[in-house]
This record gives sequence, structure tokens and C-alpha cells, in this order.
Amino acid sequence: MQDQLDYEQHEQDVAQACAWGWVEPPKEIIALAGRARSAAVTPSGQLFVDLGVVSEETRDKWLAAKPEHVQTIAWFAQKDPALAPLVDQLLALKAGYPYYESLSLMSVHACMHEPDVVARADESDAAVMIIDGSVPLIAFSTFSALIKFRSMGRTQRQRDPIMRAVDGENLQMAVGSRDEISAIIKSSRSMDEAYGSMESANVWIASSAENQTKPENREITRMIDHALHIDATDVALMPLRNGEMVVQMRKYGEMVSPKSVRDRLSPDMARQILSLLQSKSGANPTNTVQRVPTDGQISYRSSHGDAFLRLSFVPLNHLGEMRNLTSASIRILPRAESVISLGGLKLHPQVVEQMAYAMRISQGLVLIVGPTNSGKSTTVAGAIGEHVKLFGERRKRLSVEDPIERFLSGIQQYNAPMHIKDEAKRFEVILRAFKRHDPDMIWVGEVRDKVTADMCVSSASTGHIVLSTLHANDTVMAFDVLCKMVDDEKRFQLIESMALVISQRLVKEVCPHCSEVREPTAEERDLFRHYTTMVGETAELPSEIAHANPTGCVHCHEGYVGLLPINEVLPFSRDAKDAAIAMLHGANRRDSLAKERSMTLLESAMQLLSQHKIDLEALLV
Repeated sequence: MQDQLDYEQHEQDVAQACAWGWVEPPKEIIALAGRARSAAVTPSGQLFVDLGVVSEETRDKWLAAKPEHVQTIAWFAQKDPALAPLVDQLLALKAGYPYYESLSLMSVHACMHEPDVVARADESDAAVMIIDGSVPLIAFSTFSALIKFRSMGRTQRQRDPIMRAVDGENLQMAVGSRDEISAIIKSSRSMDEAYGSMESANVWIASSAENQTKPENREITRMIDHALHIDATDVALMPLRNGEMVVQMRKYGEMVSPKSVRDRLSPDMARQILSLLQSKSGANPTNTVQRVPTDGQISYRSSHGDAFLRLSFVPLNHLGEMRNLTSASIRILPRAESVISLGGLKLHPQVVEQMAYAMRISQGLVLIVGPTNSGKSTTVAGAIGEHVKLFGERRKRLSVEDPIERFLSGIQQYNAPMHIKDEAKRFEVILRAFKRHDPDMIWVGEVRDKVTADMCVSSASTGHIVLSTLHANDTVMAFDVLCKMVDDEKRFQLIESMALVISQRLVKEVCPHCSEVREPTAEERDLFRHYTTMVGETAELPSEIAHANPTGCVHCHEGYVGLLPINEVLPFSRDAKDAAIAMLHGANRRDSLAKERSMTLLESAMQLLSQHKIDLEALLV
């Protein structure tokens, strides 16, 4: 009987979570719906007792003295000001609205970068968010602000900037964390200031008259908007010998042809688009015919979202070729998130635990390593978010990036000075200045050369937490690469300053709705044995593994629903540091340090394989 009741209540909670806008609500949202269900039928005074903040005796005493016209929740907060933080939470749940202690499961709505919307959000002490990538939600800092907004008349709604920017029919409302909402508003203001300070040649505003009327401008806007809509990470413009250009986009690590925009451009359109992108990004070739690679960047703004576009142009330089054939690659870095939580990145609990610990210490070098497109910068952003959560504004955080790809709250971000042509000196100038700027944390976008390596080591060994990324296959190789960057006399200093190295890859997550779980074939077993032999680790293939359905279903894209991180973790304990020192003196260059890893990439992937979240193909990264 109890089991049946529990099942019915769980179904009610799932239905309530869906009514709040969640398509597939996670367990914490279902639990929140359960608290709202319970709060709706529980006397207000009893809610404080259930939370353990008021005794039954005190409850009865306060209720006996409560004036009839005063709400119980407000009265209790008046009797004990320490209860005030609970008022908005309980009022929201009592009224059937969610109270989100964290907004990390959502993303910031693109309209939060429109000046009139930001001003209205600031006035309402609210932030406009997106649930499951499609449902708009306004999170208010107080329940009274929610009621005031909800009570607007029809004329007010028609004029309201937020209501004009979102779909009113699907709009959800909630109460949320004041600190997170304030951080989002602050970040949105900062982004507008940053956009306003950039030269107009590097900003692409999709709604401008020029970008809506000229064919080549419209084509680029449609292309980038489509890429943002399907969560593509890159757009490739690949020239053919006849002058046409093929358009492909990278999604879940693979190149796909876009379905909603042209996948092949005519020679004239290709030439116009290429010229426009080079001009707008500042990557114009020095000669009429491009002979050497050039790079550029664009800050892109449209109703589909904001993004930083990093562009690379490489000429084909075929001998005897009369056409100016140039290949273009556009890296798309959405700027929707302003608050990134480690817990929301689907990292292994051990990675979250080690990173959270590293953020608590006062000094040391923390590296996230891996290939391009492995989510390194996002994990660093999550670590910074953890540091902000732990220390708030009591710590000073600075970053130097080339260029800034994502705006974050809680850290002052600086672009490496563009007027200095020598890349090494650009970082050196600002990193030396940072030492006199009294930071607690420094984020160096990437360790790319001897200058950045030396500055990371010297900063990490003189009382700073230093975060950075590095291109390396695994944690041990990362240490070896870093050792080769610094001078011999600084290698001991490097080892003593190391705190944590995490290697990361992104692998495709199979669709739980259409994937097939079955025994591995003999060929798959042989492939697995070969792979484990190559990486030098032992593991046993599960008796059953998931196989993606290449045709897919309504819930996925060709059998996959997203990307999951797999990680290798190397905490630099005293034993690890001693092993690293032994390596410098000729010990086995891998085993002496590799055995100190608390988790390997293979072990991380095997857990996901056993849980049928990834297929064997994803393991072989």
C-alpha cells in the first residue's frame, strides 16, 4: 500500500516538474516538486518546525500572538530575523512556484544581453533563463517581485521589454538565489560594456539593416544562427576546385551537413562571404591573393544567442591555381552562461571533489589538459565558479586570455594587449603587471610557450592559485611538456608548485530511448583488447554494452544526445612530487608518476560504458 502511495506521489511530482517547464526533469527538480506538494498542504508554522529552525513550543507561542492580518511566514520572520532568508523560499513553494537554490541547471536567455531587458531585469531584481534549451523562465530574487510582475495589466505586458523578448505563452516564473541573479545581471551589464568598447568592425549584430538586406550578410547570419540552434561547435567552409564552397558543421565531435541552410555555396557567394568574414574579423590578407594563414575574431549577437567567433583562414596554395582558394574555420563559443557550476558539467564525482579541494588551497598550479574541443576552458570556468561559491568577493581573481571567449562572474578578465605584435611579450607584459595587482587567483588562458610557463610557475609558487590549460594527451605527458617549457633551474620550482593536473576528453552520449544494449561481438572484444594493450592498462569489457542507433529518433541526433566528459586525475601529493623529482633524475619517465593517478581516462570511460551511457566507439578516443 505504501509503495503504491509513494509511486503516485512520485508521478505527481514528475508532472509538477513538467508543468514548471522541464521536459525530462532531473532528480533534484523532482525532489523540489515534492517539497512544493508537501508545502501546499502543510500549515505555514509547521514548515519552520519541519526545517528544524523553530521548535513546536516556540511555534505555538508565536502563533498565539500573531495578529490576524499578518501572514504566518512573515510573522515568524519578524519574530526572528534569522528566519528571513527562508521567507521567499517558503512563500514560493506554498504558492506552487519553484524556488531554485541554484540556477546552474539552466542557461541564461540571450535577451539578457539586450540593454532594455537588462535594465528591466535589474529593476525587477530578476534574470531571464532558459529551461532545457527552449522554455523561458524569469527567476526573481523575491516572491513579492514575482507577484508584482505577474500582476501587470495587458498594456504593461505589451510594453514590457522582457515580455516582448520571450514567448509569453510558455513563460515560467520562479524565485531563485539572489546572489546568482545579481551575478547574472552584473555579467550582462559587463558584456554590454565590453561589446560597446569593441571596434564596430569586430561586432556582428544580426538585426542590423546591413545584415538583414545584403545577401551575403543574410547567409552568414542564417549559418551562425543555425549552428547555435543545433549546438554546433564549429563551422567549416571548404573550397572546391570549381570555386564552390562546401558548408559543414561539427556536432558531437563529428562533421555534419546543415539541414536548414545551404550546404554548398556558389563561387560568387563563396567569394563574397569569405571576403566579408575576413573584413569583419580583422583577418584581411596583406596581399590581394592570400598566401599565408590569417586569424580573426567576431563578437556575434542575434536573437538566437550571443557567441564569440574565432576564425581561421588558410589558403590552399595549389601550384598553378588561378583561383584564390581559401579554407575557413569558424569556432563558435556561446556566451549564454555567466555562472558555471562544477556540479552541472557532468564530471565524475572524483573530479569535482579534487577540483573543489584544489580551489580551497591558497596557492598552486592547476592544469586542465587535452586536445582542442575537449571542454578544457569550460572545466576551468567551473573551477572558477567553485572558487566564487567558496569565497565570494573576499578573493580577487584575474584572467589574461587571448582573446576572452566567455564572460564569467566573479573574475576580472583581461585580453592580452592586441597592439603588441609579439605574442610572447603580450602575455609577459600583463602577467608581470598582475603580480603587482594583488590577485588571489590568476587564470592564464593557455600555457603556450616558455614565457607563459615561467609566469605560471613563478605565480603559483609565490602565494597564488593559478589555473590554465595545455594541449597534451594525458596528465603525465602534460607534466613532461611543461618541464620542457621551463628552464632547467626552474623545474624543481615547477614540481613544488604543482597542485593538480586533470586530462579531459568529450565523448558522445548514446540516446537512452533508441540505443540497443547487447553482448559485444567478437570483433569488438578484439578491438577492446588491442586498445587496452596500446594504453598499457587492464580492463574487462562488460557482458553487455550500448550500441547507438544510427538512424536516431525524435529525442536524439543520429543516435546521440550530447557529450559527456571523461577524465584522468593526477593530484600532486607529496608522493607524486617525489616521483616527478625522480623522473628528472632519470627514473622511468612514465611509471614513476603514472602510478600516482587516482583515475585514468580508461577507468573513467569504463564507468560510462558499464552504465550504457556511451558505446565502444566513444571509448577509443
